[in-house]
Amino acid sequence: MRGLSNFVNSIMESKIWSLLIWAQRAIMLWTSIIMLSILGIVVIARYVLHADVFGYDEIVLIDSFWMYFIGASYAMYEKTHVKADILARLFSDHIQALMKVAAGIFQTAINIIFNVFALNMVLRSIETQAVTASWSIPFLFPQMSILISFTLMSFYLFIYTIKDLDSYITAMRYIKDHQGGK
Repeated sequence: MRGLSNFVNSIMESKIWSLLIWAQRAIMLWTSIIMLSILGIVVIARYVLHADVFGYDEIVLIDSFWMYFIGASYAMYEKTHVKADILARLFSDHIQALMKVAAGIFQTAINIIFNVFALNMVLRSIETQAVTASWSIPFLFPQMSILISFTLMSFYLFIYTIKDLDSYITAMRYIKDHQGGK
């Protein structure tokens, strides 16, 4: 398992890993700036100029998709996503570690299923060439955020699950070695 752990660590220390994190942060920053700018323009147009901004809701919707879904994948990277792990606190450290590995495997599997759904949605969007009503923006743009986000989440979950599994196996070996000598 050590070779796999070293491989995982090399991934986490790679330039690709850093680039993914940088790209997610940049997307979150720019989508936030775009969102605030559009909403500011709409407020000024509506309440100061007494005018309407045509189709702004479509741009806000697309921007929201990217902001929320990339934010979700970034939360997965940071391990700050919402999780229900209070039950695990009732058990011993050994059981907690085992539950962490099991939860990681389960989350990764479920996320891969969501990836399939997202891919099918994107493929369907390409096939139908659906567009928004006002600006004729392809539905593909917001839907790609879902696919990219679930792919990143699956990647992070897989990496963290391998790390957790390695930690669990290492801890069990340590316990076995130290209890066997008594």
